[in-house]
Amino acid sequence: SVCQSKNITWNNIEQDDNHLYSQEDYVLDAHNINTLVFELTTKNDISDLYEKREEKELEFDFIQRILEENNKLSNKIGHIELGWDKSNPLLHSQIKKILVLIKETGCSVNIITNGAHFVENAENIDFEPNQNVTFFLDHPEKEENDKIMGESTYEGTKRAFILLKEKNIPFDIYMRVSQRNYDQIEKMNSFCMNYGVRNLVQIEIYPFDTKENEVLTDVMKEEVIRTIEKLNLNKSIHYSEAALGIDCSYQRRQRIHVDVDGNLSFCHFLRTLPNAQIEKDKSLSLLEYIHKNNKARIGFLKNKEKEFSNWEKPRKTVSPCSYCLHAFGLEKKW
Repeated sequence: SVCQSKNITWNNIEQDDNHLYSQEDYVLDAHNINTLVFELTTKNDISDLYEKREEKELEFDFIQRILEENNKLSNKIGHIELGWDKSNPLLHSQIKKILVLIKETGCSVNIITNGAHFVENAENIDFEPNQNVTFFLDHPEKEENDKIMGESTYEGTKRAFILLKEKNIPFDIYMRVSQRNYDQIEKMNSFCMNYGVRNLVQIEIYPFDTKENEVLTDVMKEEVIRTIEKLNLNKSIHYSEAALGIDCSYQRRQRIHVDVDGNLSFCHFLRTLPNAQIEKDKSLSLLEYIHKNNKARIGFLKNKEKEFSNWEKPRKTVSPCSYCLHAFGLEKKW
C-alpha cells in the first residue's frame, strides 16, 4: 500500500469487495477530485517569522503536462490553486505562462499569496474573470501584522485590494491564528468588511513549523471557536464531524496536492512532515496521481475511524488534528 506511516498499520483496501476501486474505470469516469493544488515555488518576498525553506520552483514542463492531461479527462478537475503560506507563486519565473495555460483549459484559479509586493509582482499578469486571489494577513493592525509577516505587508495588501477592485477580481483573506492574534478575529472581520474582502478564513498554525509559544492552547482555541460561531464565519478551524471524533478536514479526498518537487502529498498542511508524501515519481500521469491519492486517503481514514476514539490526546478540531500529525511523523503529542 502507499504512503505507509511508521505510526499506524494500514488496511489493504484492495481486498475490500465493496471498495470503489473494484471498478476498473473508476478513476477515469467517476473521480471526485475538484481541486488541483500546485506549490509553484518556495520563494518568498517577506520576512515571515514562520518556516524558511530552500528556494526552488516546480518545473514548467511538468505543470504544462499535468494541465494538458487534465483537459483531456472526461471528468476534468475544474479548479486550480497556486501557492501556500510559505511561498509566493507570483515569484515563479513562468507565472504568466502558467496563468495563460489555466485560462486555456477553462479552469478557475485561486492565487494564494501575500500582499507585500503584490502590485509590483502583478505588473506583468493579465487579470481574467477566472481568477481569485487569497492573501495571508495575520492582524487587523499594521504594527502587529508587520511584526509577524514583515515590514510593508499590511500596506501592500491594502494597495492590492485597490488594484483588484479596479480589475473586478474577488479576493479573500487567510488569517493564521496563533497566540499573537487569537483575540483579534472580530476586529479582523470588521477590517475585511470595510475593505471589501469576500471571505475571511481562519487557519490555526501548526506545531511542527513554528515556535511552541505561538501555538494555541486549548483554552485559546475554545475562545476562537466561540468567536467564529458568534460571527458565523467560515468554520475552517473546527467542524462538527471533527468534534464528534470522526475526521478532520485535511484528509478530504477532493484535492490533489503537488509540492514544489512534483511529489504527491496528503495536503498543504502536512507536506513538511516526513511520512506525508504519497508518491515521489513525478513521471506518473494525472490519472495515476488521482488513483494513488484517493487510495492512500481512503486507507488512512479507515484506520483513523478505528483508532481515533482511543487516541491519547485527540485535538478533535481540524488544522489538522493531533492524530493526523502523529501519523505523518510529528513525534511530539499535540
